[in-house]
Amino acid sequence: MVCKEYDSTSWSLPGGGWDHGETEKEALARELREEVGYVGGFKSTPVTTSVFWLESKQAWLLWIVYDVIPDNQNFTTGEYCSMVKFINPDEFENSNHKTEGWIYEYFK
Repeated sequence: MVCKEYDSTSWSLPGGGWDHGETEKEALARELREEVGYVGGFKSTPVTTSVFWLESKQAWLLWIVYDVIPDNQNFTTGEYCSMVKFINPDEFENSNHKTEGWIYEYFK
C-alpha cells in the first residue's frame, strides 16, 4: 500500500518518525492511523533497513520497512494523506521520484 501526502506529487510508503517513549507496536499503530486511517490489530515484521544521510534535515536516517498484516481491510485516507492505494512496486521502475524509486528497489 502506498499513500500520497497532501503536499507531495509522489507516492510513498505510509510511515514517519518514531516518537520518544513509544514502543515499536505503538509507533506502527499511530503511523498506520495517521497515514492510511487504519485502526485495528496487526502483525508486523521488519523486512529491510537502510541508513543514509538526509540532506534536508542534516541528519542520519534509519529507514526500517515493515511487512504489516492487518486484521481487517478498513483503510481510508488518514489525516496526513490525500490518496491511498495498493500498487505493484514494478509500476515505479522508471519513476523520477525518489520515494517511488526506493519502493521499487526494496520490493523488486
